[in-house]
Formats: sequence, structure tokens, C-alpha cells
Amino acid sequence: MADKTNGAQKLLSGITVLDFTQYLAGPSATRILADLGADVIKIERAPGGDLGRQIHLVEHGQSALYLAACAGKKSVCVEIKHPKGKEIVYQLVRKADVVVENYSPGVMARHGLDYDTLTELNAKLIMCSVSGYGQDGPYASHTSFDIIAQAQSGVMAMTGEPDGPPTYVGNYFGDPNTGIHGALAICAALFHRANNGQGQYIDVSQLESLVYLDYVNFPLFMMSQGAIVPQRFGGDFFNVCPYGVYRAKKGYLVFAVAGHQWPALTKAMGKPELATDERYATMEDRVRRSAEVRKYIEDWLQTFEDDETPLKILAEARVPAAPILDIPGAAAHPQLKARGLFQDVPHPLLGPTPIAKSPFHFSNANVEIPFRAAFLGEHNEEVLQERLAYSEEQVAALYTDGAIVQEAQVKELRAAGKL
Repeated sequence: MADKTNGAQKLLSGITVLDFTQYLAGPSATRILADLGADVIKIERAPGGDLGRQIHLVEHGQSALYLAACAGKKSVCVEIKHPKGKEIVYQLVRKADVVVENYSPGVMARHGLDYDTLTELNAKLIMCSVSGYGQDGPYASHTSFDIIAQAQSGVMAMTGEPDGPPTYVGNYFGDPNTGIHGALAICAALFHRANNGQGQYIDVSQLESLVYLDYVNFPLFMMSQGAIVPQRFGGDFFNVCPYGVYRAKKGYLVFAVAGHQWPALTKAMGKPELATDERYATMEDRVRRSAEVRKYIEDWLQTFEDDETPLKILAEARVPAAPILDIPGAAAHPQLKARGLFQDVPHPLLGPTPIAKSPFHFSNANVEIPFRAAFLGEHNEEVLQERLAYSEEQVAALYTDGAIVQEAQVKELRAAGKL
């Protein structure tokens, strides 16, 4: 049996990533790389850095989004319009393995940070650009956020009740999906470079990543030559039954009953005769009579004083069903606790901050979050002095010139012995 204690090694140890990303689509990619052991240096633009720092705030003006998306990354805040700031970036590129950015297409080129320019400094560089629509095509210059990607990809059209409006999925779904695809592509490019010595440019978009994620609706529509046009189906899946949301005594439960599990469900409900009833004999029959199937299930659920009892009966019968948990309920899920998903990461202002680790369980590798998200420019001195051999005097002059920036809290917390 594989050892699940997570060994000390990090799979991407020795890989240096320069992270020019902000908000979530790009940061989610580099967060995975940091969890896997890469040394990720965020290059944040002066004066404010990653715009994600300004939203979803908790105590002390700290962004919960930023703390989660940027854990394990160092921060260098550079004015890239300043010649000395640009030179710092170029020096770091020469020593880097990967560059990741999610500015609008063309922004990096305007600052002399496009792939063609950077590969002149480092021929084996891997660069990944994360954007809404990709780097070319008629929509390349259009701005995009998560909700835009959901709207353009069919996700919102397929979410919600059939007689209601399209509905936004209840979290940022398109952004981290794109980041995951970006991180996977980067790992593949690193493997290719290890074998062939070649660098790589990667162009990944929110729109394509969300469409790629749909293994049902697009295949049905396109493989039927348009004869099947998927529509919102709300709480009843359109071609599987029972599969959806059902009202119980205290709340709502979901059922996902495959064809071979229908007899087990009918037996668990005390109605084994339904298993051989010709009205419900096939999946197609049950889909056509989904309202009747729903009534059987919901009437049965109403016979209990709680929701736990029918769930226990269903679990014993190995019928897939579950309660719909809110965020507090999901955060307290015993399976997540047993698997150790949330890691308390120390923070000098907030104390322990629970952050979800990358959900990989390797037999002999570690995905612990290495350290908390950085304050703006917190690692200016460390990176410049240790990686680029700048002297203290040179670093001080860069602050005076406005080539680098650091938020005042860094000096205050260091003076207080908290950093």
C-alpha cells in the first residue's frame, strides 16, 4: 500500500516562476506551482500591486482572496516603467524557468515583456499567458472576468431553473478552472524541456477552458448536428432520473441514481414493485415520468422526522444521495477534516488563516503551503540581494528612485519582530 504520509520532497523543487498575475485566473495557476514546490516570485506593479489585494476583505484590510490565491509566493513590487525596475525584471528572467501573466493581450509587449523579447534573455524560458479569450481571434482584445466567461461559454445558460433566468455559478468557477489548465500546461512544458531542452509559449483562455470542461452539452449538440439543443433543467437532470434536487423533511437532498441502482432505491423506499413496473422500466421511461418519480421520492422523504435517517438508509443501500451543504457545513465536512484539506497558515495580523491546500495526495511528496501570502514588496531585499547580488546601498537607492516599492507595514512588522 502506498505511503500517504506525504514525504518531505517537493515535486517542482528548483523551479523558479516569475508571476505577473493578478486577481484569480493567473494566481490560481501559480498557487498550484507554489504548492508543488516551485519558488514563485510575484512581480507586482507599483504602486498598488495585485488588484486582488483590494477585494473580499477581512480584518486589518487583508484580502481573503489574496491570502488564499497567493499563499506560498514571494512579493517584489517593481515600477516596470522605470529603467532600473525593468532591468530588475530582465535580470530575474535570465534566472527563471517560467513566466506567468494574465494581463490583457498586448500589455506585456508594450512593456517589453512579451515572449519574443524574454526568450532573447532566456532561450529555454516557458511562458504562460492566461486571458479571457486567448491571444488572437476577433475577441482577443475584449475584457473578461469570471462572470463574462461563464456567460460566453454556455455555463450560465445551463444553470438555473428552466422557467427562470440564467444563473451565475456560486463561486469564481471560470478563473481557477483556467488557472488549473495553465498549471497543467506548464508542468507538461517543463517535462518536455527536460527531455528536449526547448522552451515553450502557452496561451490559455477562460472561454476555451470552460467549454473544454463540458463533456455533455457541447458533445450532444455538435455530435447530433444541432438536433439536440441542451436547455436549462434546474433540479431534474434532463436525461437521467432520478438525478437532481429533492425536498426532504428539513432541507434538500441530491440523488444521482444510475440505471442499475434504480432497484436498490425502490427497495430502500419500501416500494420494490416500482423496479419491475413497466412505467419506470428504463431510464427513458423514468425521464419521461420524472414528475412521478419525484413524487415517490419526496413523499418517502417526508415520512421521516429528520434528513439523516433516510440518508443512512440510502447509504446502506449504496444509493448515491447527499445533503446540500452550505459553506459552513462544507467547511466542517468530516471527510475534509480527515483528509487535512485546510491548513492553518500563520499570519502576523490575522493569526492562523485556514487555506485549502492543493487537493493532491502523493505517496512520497508534500503539498503543504510553504508560507503565507506576502505583503506588498515584502521580499524586495531578499530577492535583490540573494538572487541578483544587489548591495544594501543599491536597494536603498532603488527605493529612493521609485524603481521598487514596499508597503509601510513591512517595516513596522519587522521592527515589532513579527516578520
